[in-house]
Amino acid sequence: MATVAGNMLQRTRCPYFYDHDGARCNRRTPGQGCDAIDGFTRTHAILGASPACAATHPSDMCVALAALGAVVHLRSSGGERTVQLTDLHRLPEDHPEIETVLEPGELVTAVELPPLPFAARSAYRKVRDRASFAFALVSVAAALDTDGGTVRGARIALGGVATKPWRAWRAEEALRGQPATEESFRAAAEAELAQARPLRDNQFKIELAKRTVASVLGHLAGGEA
Repeated sequence: MATVAGNMLQRTRCPYFYDHDGARCNRRTPGQGCDAIDGFTRTHAILGASPACAATHPSDMCVALAALGAVVHLRSSGGERTVQLTDLHRLPEDHPEIETVLEPGELVTAVELPPLPFAARSAYRKVRDRASFAFALVSVAAALDTDGGTVRGARIALGGVATKPWRAWRAEEALRGQPATEESFRAAAEAELAQARPLRDNQFKIELAKRTVASVLGHLAGGEA
């Protein structure tokens, strides 16, 4: 039976990771190399990747949890601690086999969602090739707080485009104090995706992510952007 912690700790759905017989994968066998980098990369990451790994994190739930500021409670024989959901998953860098900050013997005991009044105005949108295909090409979780047509605050996280659930800090900062318009939403998406580094087959994800962010924020603001 699925669990919240199990969802957070699920491993990538990269096809090279699962091809035990025909593909090299640093996540599966450290130091082996990554055949995805020069392979077919349509579903791979444009944010947070490294020369050692470009696999995306597959979770939908983690994207929403990242946007809502979830806190993860951990326990081991050495005691208890908490980490932000946005800090739970590691970027691959040179060691993609180390996927989270959990220590050996440490368990997830709870996930806490801090109060966020404007989370009542939130949405999750998942863009995929077809409805029967489970994993996102791009997903966006967002919450928006406006006052008189001006953005007071926003929470945005992206899925399907990064090696971990991706909190869009740059987009959030770019929106603060700006008019709640299509132009502002697009500019915020541009600010976030400026750091994207696409591979051969996934350049399209940059524009798709920008359009999805702007559309979701437009919907939350009261009209389709």
